[in-house]
Amino acid sequence: MNASPPPGPALPETPSVTVAVVGICSAAHLRRCLEALAAQEGAPEFDVVVAYDPHVPDVPALQADFPDVRLVANEGQRNPLELASLAIGTAEGDVILLTEDHCIPRADWVRTMVAAQRPGRAVVGGRVEVRPGASATDWAFYFVDFFRYAAPVQEGPSPTLTVCNVSYKKAELEQVRDVWETYFHETAINDTLRQRFGDLWLVPDSEVSMRRNVTFADAIYERYAFGRLFGCTRIGFCSPGRRLYYAVFAPLLPVILMGRMASKALRSPRLARSFLRALFPLTTMVLWWSWGEWLGYVTGKHPGSLVVAPELRAARRAGA
Repeated sequence: MNASPPPGPALPETPSVTVAVVGICSAAHLRRCLEALAAQEGAPEFDVVVAYDPHVPDVPALQADFPDVRLVANEGQRNPLELASLAIGTAEGDVILLTEDHCIPRADWVRTMVAAQRPGRAVVGGRVEVRPGASATDWAFYFVDFFRYAAPVQEGPSPTLTVCNVSYKKAELEQVRDVWETYFHETAINDTLRQRFGDLWLVPDSEVSMRRNVTFADAIYERYAFGRLFGCTRIGFCSPGRRLYYAVFAPLLPVILMGRMASKALRSPRLARSFLRALFPLTTMVLWWSWGEWLGYVTGKHPGSLVVAPELRAARRAGA
């Protein structure tokens, strides 16, 4: 039997807390996220840092309405994985909560995430839900990234956690800085922390909601580009033999991913209805993601463009 990894450095009795937000979508999304953070209930004192894509317009104008928030542009950005690294590296709290600008934390999110920190829990994460009114394309976009984190979920160890709803201990991150300092590849960093410090722990009461409102064509390209980015970045953290394994079996990804999503959806009438409604766009997005991931393994090269899918104009006017 393998021994459990020793717990990492103990947190102070009253740890300092930083919320790190990755800004990739729009100023409207970021405003919505920051407003939700300002309205947190029963939370310990915390500061907020935003690492944002400098190509996203109007973000600096938010400083006037959120003077205590640190806005840091990733000048010379090469890909979105750098933004999470910048956000984590800029955060100063003993506990760092990480999310993205298209997510709206529930009013008790900060309190729940900080309270869930325990010795032996290397990383703590939670659920991601969809805002009401999502289209079939919105649901497909959601399932591709977040099906594992839709209710119902059980509290306890989890094989994965999402960068959109996760918290880390700063002292543990510092001990593995070489893994995340340039690119924050969540699979690599979470696996490293699990091996060193304990479980990835899923907390059902920790919730953020999201809604990406984009066109079908834009969604397909983003999934392809991010799949390729995932693949070519992943091989930087594995052996040549493991890379060959990924490349050989990547053509099975569409079947594997759709099977996992269907298995999850069938546990809930709500998810099952949405899954069936989104089946065509979802299948298409999974195929393009898988193609991109395979190309990433084979070529080791980033996609030609890593532009995040733009939000629909009507959604931007409505605050997305």
